[in-house]
Amino acid sequence: MRFQSKIYEVEDAWEWAELAFKDHLTDGLPVLPPTEERVAAIVGYLGREPQEVLGLVPPQNGKATVEKVAINCAMAGCLPEYGPVVLAALEALLQEEFNLYGVETTTHPCEPLTIVSGPIVKELGFNYGDGVFGGGSRANATIGRAIRLILWNIGGAYPGDNAKSPFSHPGRYTYCIAENGDENPWAPLHRERGIEAESGVTVFGCEAPHSIIALADEIHILNVIADSMSTMGNNNIQYTDGSQTLLVLAPRVAQKLDKAGWKKTDVKAYLFEKARRRLGDLKKGFYTWDPDVGNPAWAKWVDQRNDDTMVPIVDRPEDIIIAVAGGTSAHWFSMWCPGWGKMGGLAVSRPVGSK
Repeated sequence: MRFQSKIYEVEDAWEWAELAFKDHLTDGLPVLPPTEERVAAIVGYLGREPQEVLGLVPPQNGKATVEKVAINCAMAGCLPEYGPVVLAALEALLQEEFNLYGVETTTHPCEPLTIVSGPIVKELGFNYGDGVFGGGSRANATIGRAIRLILWNIGGAYPGDNAKSPFSHPGRYTYCIAENGDENPWAPLHRERGIEAESGVTVFGCEAPHSIIALADEIHILNVIADSMSTMGNNNIQYTDGSQTLLVLAPRVAQKLDKAGWKKTDVKAYLFEKARRRLGDLKKGFYTWDPDVGNPAWAKWVDQRNDDTMVPIVDRPEDIIIAVAGGTSAHWFSMWCPGWGKMGGLAVSRPVGSK
């Protein structure tokens, strides 16, 4: 197995860490030394040729070879068996509908979230329970970190240079969760989205998770969720035509809904009808309002001549993406991750290949 990447010779891990900071090989967090042995183990597990090109990673269109991806996986601390998940996520990110160039360079604080679902979640030891958005396992943290390092070292997305978000959010360090398959009453996310493989990943460009606290019966819970998702300042309400949004339900919430007879499609349909804002109120908060133009980014069927029109956050019920993750220590939480709007970051799912 022959590699073509630059070789660094260092005395110890501390010298490597300082070199990585100095040569801009990391975004601020320490990274592990990608020794030839470690990189070879990851490439060997993938069973791919080191110089196989997986695609060009924007914004600088760096060439992502299997070798370079493996190097970044090693720097992140990935085990070799994590490699197929990283490759599946990268393949999804490079699809045209995701618009990775836009996500990485926009001023909007959206970052690629990777959601892993299926048996591989337990096989690789993902945290899918309590603290799911906070890590809690090597798989969550290092797979999310590997993706970020690929976007940094291969894609060249640098804050203050071509990454223009004034704020971004902590997901720029690592942003990876797993569905709670043990407690999910519905089909895994990737299966719902047409991926027939046992396990899969779904990527979505979104803001940091926003907590929603809702008690009582299923109707009250959904009404609170709908109200929380239709706030005036999020991109989904401003760009409904073609946009998507992500709702992560706690297992106890999903189970309560399922027990009451709600399918996931029913939940989406209800939220689509209820997660709306009155046009007259929205007009008071938008930049400027030209009555002759209105908002061209809203769905064409929205009647913009009537102040009592209720404007939705998406164009169709299926544009509300629902995952089930998190712990069972509380039954009143959900997490909402607003999307970027119709410009990109749209959900893409891919199967996770085996060795």
